[in-house]
Amino acid sequence: VAAERAAKEAAGACRAPAAGGAQLPKAVGSAAFPNGPMLVLWGSQTGTAEGFARVLVGEARQRGFDARSVDLEEYPPESLAEEDEAAVIFLMATHGEGEPTDNAVAFYKFIEQERMGTNLKSVRFAAFALGNRQYQHFCAMGKWVDAKVSELGAERICALGLGDDDDDLDGDFEKWRES
Repeated sequence: VAAERAAKEAAGACRAPAAGGAQLPKAVGSAAFPNGPMLVLWGSQTGTAEGFARVLVGEARQRGFDARSVDLEEYPPESLAEEDEAAVIFLMATHGEGEPTDNAVAFYKFIEQERMGTNLKSVRFAAFALGNRQYQHFCAMGKWVDAKVSELGAERICALGLGDDDDDLDGDFEKWRES
């Protein structure tokens, strides 16, 4: 509920009603998503973050967001600075000993090098980290994206969520989603 509320605020809440001030029972075009756009970016090695992205996008669309899920490997990292309308949700798994997943390596390198400067002031974001407490660098990539994107000027709309695959990853995700 709080994540939904934050995403609504981040997306600029509801758009203006149709011409004449009347709400149409079935919206057309962009009015079909009165809460605006939402972008879910994911870094996944085994598919878990991708699965969570599908869940978020489905729920967000039901709640009036024009949500889309994008593999970080297919997302041009320089575009992040242009995400001034969409709430950006990161679902970041950690691979090995604190490294990015294979599909997140290019994104990680680009952002880590700060090639866009501190040009993320118009970005609103939330992050959920997937990891396993048995590893020394538990949820390292989620913690990294949360700290780095904030450091570059983006506004955090929801506290970082930490998911532990050694315990109840699905439960951790559900708690974060509902927060």
